[in-house]
Amino acid sequence: MDTCPHPEQPDLSLQLPRSMYYQLIHTLRAALPPVSDAPEDLIRRDHAAIAQVASMLPANAGEANLAAQYVAASARAIDCMRMANEYRTTDHSFTLKCDARAATMMREARGTRALLLRLQAVREKREADPAAADRAAWTEHCAIGLMAQALGGPEHAPVAEPPPPAPEPASEEEPQFDPVAEADQYATIYPRRAALIRATGGLPDKLDFGPPSPDLVQAIVTGTSPALRALDPETAAAD
Repeated sequence: MDTCPHPEQPDLSLQLPRSMYYQLIHTLRAALPPVSDAPEDLIRRDHAAIAQVASMLPANAGEANLAAQYVAASARAIDCMRMANEYRTTDHSFTLKCDARAATMMREARGTRALLLRLQAVREKREADPAAADRAAWTEHCAIGLMAQALGGPEHAPVAEPPPPAPEPASEEEPQFDPVAEADQYATIYPRRAALIRATGGLPDKLDFGPPSPDLVQAIVTGTSPALRALDPETAAAD
């Protein structure tokens, strides 16, 4: 009996990033200290947190989670520093507690950032070996499929999105399908598969991986972004 998703099934690993980032940012927002009651201040705080997570260049769910933990811990440390200054002249004991808590949270943040950098170094080394990168991608693909099956429902069906949170000051629109971005993402995660699709001009007759959607295949074949052009033999030869 197969323990991994069947190759002909849709590749669930390509459907999960939106759900993961959706959950990540809402979890991060709940962990951030408030700035004020003004809606515009909350929006600025959330945008700053997103920018900080993105600046650490997370390439997968694990790295994104660590980046979010670093941002949350750093924000908590700074908030403790603020409270220490606020009560410095009125409550010396509380100020000392806030200073100690700030130092603890800052150490936690630095440790998380260091772990993230180590994981990224391991990933970059693995990505330099195409065979190792493909094995890692297939292992991730299998893990996603098996856990999705464990949730029940149709085999390999993606997990339904949770209902949106209560309305907030800033409207949040569901991101639309962007063929260029999706094709670049596929090429980053599965460079061998993307190169094969481009060289074939479509899906090859014999597949050893889950086929992407027709729209994504078309975007991979016709795309002219640097990430996709780098897969072409003539571009690789020129480099």
